[in-house]
Amino acid sequence: MKPAPIKENISYTQDGNVFHFILEDESRPQWSKALDGFLAGNHIDLQMKRKYEEQREIMTKDEKRKRFVDFVSAVKGVKVDLASGPSGYFSPFLDTLTPDDTFIITDACPTVIAAHSAACDKENIFLFDTDLDRPLPFKDGSIDIFTGNLLNNVDNYEGLISEVYRCLKPNGKFAVIEMFFEHGCKTYEHLKSEGNIWASFETFSSYCEGVGFVKVGSEIFNTRKGRISEGDLYPLDDNDCSEDRTIYFEKK
Repeated sequence: MKPAPIKENISYTQDGNVFHFILEDESRPQWSKALDGFLAGNHIDLQMKRKYEEQREIMTKDEKRKRFVDFVSAVKGVKVDLASGPSGYFSPFLDTLTPDDTFIITDACPTVIAAHSAACDKENIFLFDTDLDRPLPFKDGSIDIFTGNLLNNVDNYEGLISEVYRCLKPNGKFAVIEMFFEHGCKTYEHLKSEGNIWASFETFSSYCEGVGFVKVGSEIFNTRKGRISEGDLYPLDDNDCSEDRTIYFEKK
Protein backbone atom coordinates (compact mmCIF):
# COMPACT_ATOMS: atom_id res chain seq x y z
CA MET A 1 0.00 0.00 0.00
CA LYS A 2 1.28 3.48 -0.91
CA PRO A 3 0.17 6.75 0.70
CA ALA A 4 -1.50 8.84 -2.01
CA PRO A 5 0.17 12.22 -1.43
CA ILE A 6 3.81 11.44 -2.35
CA LYS A 7 5.22 13.81 -4.97
CA GLU A 8 5.68 12.55 -8.49
CA ASN A 9 9.27 11.92 -9.65
CA ILE A 10 10.70 11.74 -6.12
CA SER A 11 13.09 8.92 -5.24
CA TYR A 12 12.46 6.67 -2.26
CA THR A 13 12.61 3.07 -1.14
CA GLN A 14 9.93 1.17 0.76
CA ASP A 15 10.34 -1.41 3.50
CA GLY A 16 6.93 -2.48 4.78
CA ASN A 17 5.21 0.59 6.22
CA VAL A 18 8.45 2.64 6.12
CA PHE A 19 9.25 4.96 3.20
CA HIS A 20 12.88 6.09 3.04
CA PHE A 21 13.45 9.46 1.36
CA ILE A 22 16.98 9.69 2.77
CA LEU A 23 18.75 7.29 0.43
CA GLU A 24 22.40 7.82 1.36
CA ASP A 25 23.98 7.99 4.79
CA GLU A 26 25.97 11.05 3.71
CA SER A 27 22.74 13.03 3.29
CA ARG A 28 21.30 12.09 6.69
CA PRO A 29 21.31 15.02 9.16
CA GLN A 30 24.20 15.01 11.62
CA TRP A 31 21.89 15.15 14.66
CA SER A 32 20.10 11.98 13.52
CA LYS A 33 23.40 10.14 13.00
CA ALA A 34 24.48 11.09 16.51
CA LEU A 35 21.15 10.07 18.07
CA ASP A 36 21.04 6.82 16.13
CA GLY A 37 24.61 6.01 17.12
CA PHE A 38 23.77 6.59 20.78
CA LEU A 39 20.56 4.55 20.75
CA ALA A 40 21.93 1.67 18.69
CA GLY A 41 25.36 1.70 20.33
CA ASN A 42 23.85 1.43 23.80
CA HIS A 43 21.20 -1.11 22.72
CA ILE A 44 18.44 1.14 24.04
CA ASP A 45 14.93 -0.26 23.76
CA LEU A 46 12.62 2.71 23.20
CA GLN A 47 9.66 0.63 24.45
CA MET A 48 7.36 2.48 22.10
CA LYS A 49 4.19 0.56 22.92
CA ARG A 50 4.64 1.44 26.60
CA LYS A 51 5.24 5.09 25.66
CA TYR A 52 2.05 5.09 23.58
CA GLU A 53 0.10 3.98 26.65
CA GLU A 54 1.75 6.61 28.85
CA GLN A 55 1.09 9.38 26.32
CA ARG A 56 -2.57 8.36 25.97
CA GLU A 57 -2.89 9.10 29.68
CA ILE A 58 -0.89 12.36 29.55
CA MET A 59 -2.58 13.76 26.46
CA THR A 60 -6.15 13.04 27.56
CA LYS A 61 -6.24 13.67 31.33
CA ASP A 62 -5.69 17.45 31.00
CA GLU A 63 -8.53 19.42 29.36
CA LYS A 64 -6.27 21.65 27.25
CA ARG A 65 -4.17 18.77 25.94
CA LYS A 66 -7.36 16.82 25.29
CA ARG A 67 -8.72 19.73 23.24
CA PHE A 68 -5.59 19.39 21.10
CA VAL A 69 -6.26 15.67 20.66
CA ASP A 70 -9.91 16.35 19.82
CA PHE A 71 -8.96 19.05 17.29
CA VAL A 72 -6.64 16.68 15.44
CA SER A 73 -9.00 13.72 15.70
CA ALA A 74 -11.90 15.73 14.23
CA VAL A 75 -9.99 16.20 10.97
CA LYS A 76 -10.46 13.29 8.60
CA GLY A 77 -8.19 12.28 5.72
CA VAL A 78 -4.40 12.46 5.53
CA LYS A 79 -2.68 13.45 8.78
CA VAL A 80 1.07 14.06 9.09
CA ASP A 81 2.98 14.38 12.35
CA LEU A 82 6.20 16.37 11.95
CA ALA A 83 9.47 15.54 13.75
CA SER A 84 7.67 12.81 15.67
CA GLY A 85 10.63 11.73 17.79
CA PRO A 86 10.48 8.94 20.39
CA SER A 87 7.87 10.40 22.78
CA GLY A 88 4.79 8.86 21.17
CA TYR A 89 2.76 11.95 22.18
CA PHE A 90 0.52 11.46 19.12
CA SER A 91 -0.73 8.01 20.20
CA PRO A 92 -4.28 9.24 21.04
CA PHE A 93 -4.65 10.35 17.40
CA LEU A 94 -4.15 6.74 16.31
CA ASP A 95 -7.10 5.55 18.38
CA THR A 96 -9.57 7.65 16.37
CA LEU A 97 -8.37 6.80 12.86
CA THR A 98 -11.03 5.50 10.50
CA PRO A 99 -10.25 3.05 7.66
CA ASP A 100 -10.37 6.03 5.27
CA ASP A 101 -7.76 8.02 7.22
CA THR A 102 -4.00 7.93 6.72
CA PHE A 103 -1.52 8.81 9.47
CA ILE A 104 2.13 9.54 8.60
CA ILE A 105 4.88 9.68 11.24
CA THR A 106 8.04 11.57 10.19
CA ASP A 107 11.57 11.40 11.57
CA ALA A 108 15.17 11.08 10.36
CA CYS A 109 16.55 8.73 13.02
CA PRO A 110 16.49 5.07 11.83
CA THR A 111 16.19 3.63 15.35
CA VAL A 112 13.23 5.87 16.19
CA ILE A 113 11.56 5.02 12.87
CA ALA A 114 12.04 1.29 13.43
CA ALA A 115 10.58 1.52 16.95
CA HIS A 116 7.43 3.27 15.69
CA SER A 117 7.14 0.83 12.80
CA ALA A 118 7.17 -2.14 15.18
CA ALA A 119 4.57 -0.51 17.45
CA CYS A 120 2.14 0.58 14.69
CA ASP A 121 0.22 -2.38 13.32
CA LYS A 122 -2.57 -0.60 11.41
CA GLU A 123 -2.49 -0.69 7.61
CA ASN A 124 -3.11 3.07 7.31
CA ILE A 125 -0.13 4.19 9.46
CA PHE A 126 3.15 4.92 7.68
CA LEU A 127 6.65 6.05 8.63
CA PHE A 128 8.49 8.61 6.49
CA ASP A 129 12.27 8.68 6.89
CA THR A 130 12.79 12.27 5.78
CA ASP A 131 14.80 15.41 6.57
CA LEU A 132 12.41 18.21 7.55
CA ASP A 133 15.04 20.84 6.76
CA ARG A 134 14.44 19.95 3.10
CA PRO A 135 11.24 20.21 1.02
CA LEU A 136 8.49 17.86 2.17
CA PRO A 137 7.85 14.83 -0.08
CA PHE A 138 4.12 15.58 -0.49
CA LYS A 139 2.11 16.88 -3.41
CA ASP A 140 0.70 20.41 -3.35
CA GLY A 141 -2.66 20.58 -1.57
CA SER A 142 -2.67 16.91 -0.55
CA ILE A 143 -2.67 16.93 3.28
CA ASP A 144 -5.65 17.54 5.57
CA ILE A 145 -3.70 18.32 8.77
CA PHE A 146 -0.12 18.65 9.98
CA THR A 147 0.69 18.28 13.67
CA GLY A 148 3.86 18.82 15.66
CA ASN A 149 5.25 18.89 19.19
CA LEU A 150 8.21 21.25 19.83
CA LEU A 151 9.17 21.83 16.20
CA ASN A 152 11.73 24.41 17.33
CA ASN A 153 14.38 21.71 16.99
CA VAL A 154 14.05 21.95 13.19
CA ASP A 155 16.84 24.17 11.83
CA ASN A 156 14.88 25.56 8.88
CA TYR A 157 11.66 26.23 10.77
CA GLU A 158 10.65 29.04 8.40
CA GLY A 159 11.04 26.78 5.39
CA LEU A 160 9.10 23.98 7.07
CA ILE A 161 6.10 26.24 7.73
CA SER A 162 6.09 27.38 4.11
CA GLU A 163 6.19 23.74 3.02
CA VAL A 164 3.34 22.87 5.38
CA TYR A 165 1.26 25.64 3.81
CA ARG A 166 2.08 24.40 0.30
CA CYS A 167 1.10 20.83 1.08
CA LEU A 168 -2.16 21.55 2.91
CA LYS A 169 -5.51 21.42 1.19
CA PRO A 170 -7.65 24.60 1.25
CA ASN A 171 -8.99 24.92 4.82
CA GLY A 172 -6.38 22.38 5.93
CA LYS A 173 -5.21 22.56 9.55
CA PHE A 174 -1.84 23.05 11.28
CA ALA A 175 -1.89 22.16 15.01
CA VAL A 176 1.27 22.52 17.08
CA ILE A 177 2.49 22.42 20.65
CA GLU A 178 5.31 24.91 21.08
CA MET A 179 7.40 26.44 23.86
CA PHE A 180 7.90 30.19 24.25
CA PHE A 181 10.01 32.14 26.73
CA GLU A 182 9.05 35.07 28.94
CA HIS A 183 9.58 38.51 27.38
CA GLY A 184 12.76 40.14 28.60
CA CYS A 185 14.48 36.99 29.88
CA LYS A 186 17.93 36.00 28.62
CA THR A 187 16.66 33.24 26.32
CA TYR A 188 13.95 35.43 24.77
CA GLU A 189 16.42 38.25 24.09
CA HIS A 190 18.87 35.78 22.51
CA LEU A 191 16.24 34.22 20.24
CA LYS A 192 14.95 37.67 19.29
CA SER A 193 18.45 38.90 18.40
CA GLU A 194 18.92 35.83 16.20
CA GLY A 195 15.68 36.63 14.36
CA ASN A 196 14.23 33.31 15.44
CA ILE A 197 10.53 32.96 14.58
CA TRP A 198 9.76 31.28 17.90
CA ALA A 199 11.36 34.06 19.94
CA SER A 200 7.84 34.66 21.24
CA PHE A 201 4.27 33.55 20.67
CA GLU A 202 3.65 36.86 18.89
CA THR A 203 6.58 36.51 16.47
CA PHE A 204 5.65 32.91 15.73
CA SER A 205 1.99 33.73 15.09
CA SER A 206 2.95 36.71 12.96
CA TYR A 207 5.25 34.61 10.81
CA CYS A 208 2.62 31.91 10.23
CA GLU A 209 0.01 34.54 9.38
CA GLY A 210 2.48 36.13 6.95
CA VAL A 211 2.76 32.80 5.14
CA GLY A 212 -1.02 32.77 4.75
CA PHE A 213 -2.36 30.95 7.81
CA VAL A 214 -5.24 32.19 9.95
CA LYS A 215 -4.83 31.53 13.69
CA VAL A 216 -8.01 29.93 15.02
CA GLY A 217 -7.01 29.34 18.64
CA SER A 218 -4.31 28.93 21.28
CA GLU A 219 -4.04 27.98 24.97
CA ILE A 220 -1.26 27.95 27.57
CA PHE A 221 -1.28 24.55 29.26
CA ASN A 222 1.99 24.58 31.21
CA THR A 223 4.55 27.03 32.63
CA ARG A 224 7.98 26.29 34.06
CA LYS A 225 11.25 27.80 35.25
CA GLY A 226 14.50 26.34 33.92
CA ARG A 227 15.11 23.30 31.74
CA ILE A 228 12.80 20.41 30.99
CA SER A 229 15.72 18.00 31.39
CA GLU A 230 19.49 18.06 31.84
CA GLY A 231 21.38 18.73 28.64
CA ASP A 232 18.70 20.92 27.03
CA LEU A 233 20.06 23.85 25.02
CA TYR A 234 17.39 26.24 26.33
CA PRO A 235 16.83 28.13 28.52
CA LEU A 236 20.15 29.95 28.67
CA ASP A 237 19.54 30.86 32.30
CA ASP A 238 18.02 28.58 34.97
CA ASN A 239 15.79 31.46 36.08
CA ASP A 240 14.22 31.92 32.64
CA CYS A 241 10.52 31.04 32.53
CA SER A 242 8.69 29.47 29.60
CA GLU A 243 5.17 28.47 28.64
CA ASP A 244 3.89 25.55 26.58
CA ARG A 245 1.06 26.41 24.20
CA THR A 246 -1.26 24.63 21.87
CA ILE A 247 -1.74 26.66 18.68
CA TYR A 248 -4.19 26.07 15.85
CA PHE A 249 -3.97 27.45 12.31
CA GLU A 250 -6.05 27.05 9.17
CA LYS A 251 -5.07 27.52 5.54
CA LYS A 252 -7.32 29.99 3.75
